[in-house]
Amino acid sequence: MKLLILVLAIAYCTATGGHGQLFDTSAAQTELVATLMGPGRVFTANVTVKREKGEKQITLANNVMFMRNGDICLEHKLVDDPALAKLTTRLKRNHLDEITTILLARDNKACLLFPGKHTYIVSPSEQTAAPHIESTLLRTETIAGHLCTVRRINVTGEDDSCQQLTIWEATDLRGFIIKSKMNLGDDTNEILLFTNIRTEKPDDAKFAIPPDYSKLSEKSAAEIAKLMLEVDLERDAAIAEALR
Repeated sequence: MKLLILVLAIAYCTATGGHGQLFDTSAAQTELVATLMGPGRVFTANVTVKREKGEKQITLANNVMFMRNGDICLEHKLVDDPALAKLTTRLKRNHLDEITTILLARDNKACLLFPGKHTYIVSPSEQTAAPHIESTLLRTETIAGHLCTVRRINVTGEDDSCQQLTIWEATDLRGFIIKSKMNLGDDTNEILLFTNIRTEKPDDAKFAIPPDYSKLSEKSAAEIAKLMLEVDLERDAAIAEALR
């Protein structure tokens, strides 16, 4: 049973080096953008996640992100896109259409909250070497009224894995990354759009487990892990069909 708990943690909230995969198809990109913004950044923003291939595009999620001194809270909410209707219905039926991930860098801990169930799981983090990041200036461009510096970022992990993305840093927001685009290969990109940006410090409650939440039993966590892995396969197939 502990192995299935670990599967859930690895798939959705395993922390590495003070960070962890967020419950989102854009997990790696979201964390990388937060890293590039710097641990001292404090903000609240809406984050829209999109996938595009050629001229086709699909919106996957409308999230709310909170960040303070390296800690991250992401409230993940699905969208009512017809291409994902079957998936959304299944998640709503199981009270899993809203999930919150809390990543606490200083405590080396990641928490996954299920508001519809008033439950949570906690995963300890593991320290890993910082990735090697190379930045190339491409151009300047105006996005949503903000003059932006556009850069190509190449990230190499300690296992020699490579990721490439393009970021748009708003010059009037102290280099806040208001857009990022990650190359997924096969002419497919995943896009994050940051809007409604607020720079006041988020409420401390956003980075804590609500007192009325209970910790998931191993059996319940295993059941959710199994369901979410199935949902991943359904989602990937639905996205591929929508972008075909």
